[in-house]
Amino acid sequence: MKKVKLKVNEYSKSEIEEISKEFNLSNISSQILLNRNLNTSQEIEEFLDPDFKYFEEAEHYKDLEKGCQRVLEAVNNKESIIVYGDYDVDGVTSISQFMILLKRAGAIIDYYVPERESEGYGISTDFIEGLKGGSLKADLIITVDCGIAEAEKISHINNLNKDVIILDHHQCNDRIPHAYAVINPKQKDCSSKNKNLCAAGLSFKFLNYLNKFLKVKDKDVEDVLLELACLGTIADIVELKGDNRIIAKNGLQKINNTKITGLKKLMEVSGIAGKVIESYHIGFIIAPRINAAGRMDTAKKAIRLMLATDETEAEHLALELESLNLLRKQAEGVIFEEAVNNIEASFLYKKNIIVVAGENWHEGVLGIVASRLTEKYEKPSIVISLKDGVGKGSARSFDCINIFEAFKSADQYLIKYGGHKLAAGLTILEKDINAFANELNNYIQSEGIGDCNEIESDVYVNVSDIGFELYNDICRFEPFGAGNPKPVLAVMDADLKGIKKVGKNGSHISFVLSKNGKEVPVIGFGKINILEKVLTKPLAYAVTLNLNEFNGKKNIQLILENVEEHDEFEYTIDKEKMKALYSIINKTKSKIIKTDIFLLVEKLNKLYNTKITAEEIICMLKKADNMQYALKNDVLYIKK
Repeated sequence: MKKVKLKVNEYSKSEIEEISKEFNLSNISSQILLNRNLNTSQEIEEFLDPDFKYFEEAEHYKDLEKGCQRVLEAVNNKESIIVYGDYDVDGVTSISQFMILLKRAGAIIDYYVPERESEGYGISTDFIEGLKGGSLKADLIITVDCGIAEAEKISHINNLNKDVIILDHHQCNDRIPHAYAVINPKQKDCSSKNKNLCAAGLSFKFLNYLNKFLKVKDKDVEDVLLELACLGTIADIVELKGDNRIIAKNGLQKINNTKITGLKKLMEVSGIAGKVIESYHIGFIIAPRINAAGRMDTAKKAIRLMLATDETEAEHLALELESLNLLRKQAEGVIFEEAVNNIEASFLYKKNIIVVAGENWHEGVLGIVASRLTEKYEKPSIVISLKDGVGKGSARSFDCINIFEAFKSADQYLIKYGGHKLAAGLTILEKDINAFANELNNYIQSEGIGDCNEIESDVYVNVSDIGFELYNDICRFEPFGAGNPKPVLAVMDADLKGIKKVGKNGSHISFVLSKNGKEVPVIGFGKINILEKVLTKPLAYAVTLNLNEFNGKKNIQLILENVEEHDEFEYTIDKEKMKALYSIINKTKSKIIKTDIFLLVEKLNKLYNTKITAEEIICMLKKADNMQYALKNDVLYIKK
């Protein structure tokens, strides 16, 4: 088990106090702001109050004005428009925005979203054939959340005398498609400062500018567009900085009084109606249900839900998405288990990157499984579904390893790929998977980026610092997400007590941190795997603040992220307690003792009337010269 180091940036006292005084924040909160690279009063003001007055002008986006003028022309001349988008939340919310505004403007407009399994990501051959054969009628095609990597297919559409406008946010290849307008802030010659807008954010900016000319004044239309942009922005895990933060912050306010009938019904069936909707609810409750449509059936159902105005229809569609999400969970669970078994049996977890493949795995859940594997093994993961000698896969990574750049280093083995820093997709021949995996492993090794054992913490704190005042300060920094993560506090000089495993499957741990009479409860969701590190008297605890509400009472609770261990293990053994431990070990005839550590604590205290704790047992075994031990989750193995 590798040691984790907490990285905490240091700032001068004067820097911290200056911010604290100007913005009425604690020194701790001021340091958190500095860690967001917010150094000037202007930057901090925009962060704390992300108002639309700070929204970047649309004119800074290459081809945006040109694209808007072409759409305006199409609307005025009654040309037919098709909006072509991806099947995830970003694509769904982008398509929905265009449909809502342009329908109200009187446009002849329809949408096309490919089927994940039969057509795949990007502009499909079926779509082009439909245009060619006349079954799909369009004078203008607008691609959202795709298109930037489709130079050849865009060329085919051009040859059919159709104009194409691309709104995409994915990484640009060397060859930019020859479209009527290409709106992507990642283009080298795009002057926009907001390089990380997702497609829903780009669509919002595009349509807001377009409406200056369309002049659609329908009640709530701007609010609805903002809600949809907010959903896409948070769900697509783009950095919540600049314009993205403005969209997310203001969009969440609108979502809490949503004007979208389908979204209201989706919140009802998912059990969050009446709650204050935060980025968490979008990322982990709403988005998975919208995505489930495209993963397990068709994304058209999610689009129809976003466009629905009839409550009965909306409720029916919301219930369908709820059912599809349950199916998604089942499929995900089966594939995850198979993938873990494969990884463990083949020792793939020892590599710098995990590449695992299986026959006919459901393509709709590969990305989710990859995310879970990345979390479990703390390494980037690629999950590939094989069919007829061809593999289609999804990859997930974290900040220290850019998975898109890794793919570029080994793209000689790939048929097709695309994505960004944290997530990517690929198509590969089955015979090339091993060579591809080796190339990626070597790339990460040679670049020296495989060792990600640092956890960035915002600030060191003591138990006495933790309370409602700090919590309320930190709430001013919401919404949290990529680029603005929930602040991680490094709790120092704290005593641990009352540790136990909790949860249905015993996969969580809970305990109390205390100092000088003050106690704060801690819960580590899914952290049973770091139980040993928690029990060996850590130097610091990496935690986030959370408000726990139970039976009408509100309390501050800490959520455990990880711990930093001491470089040198120091522990003074209590001889009486060691004697009790030895006694029960010696009474066991087996050479290897296997026991639940918490049951062992109970047994020792009952038999010997000691007050021994789980952490004391591990510390004593760690210092003992004549015994070997291993702690796997909560199961303790002792070799005499």
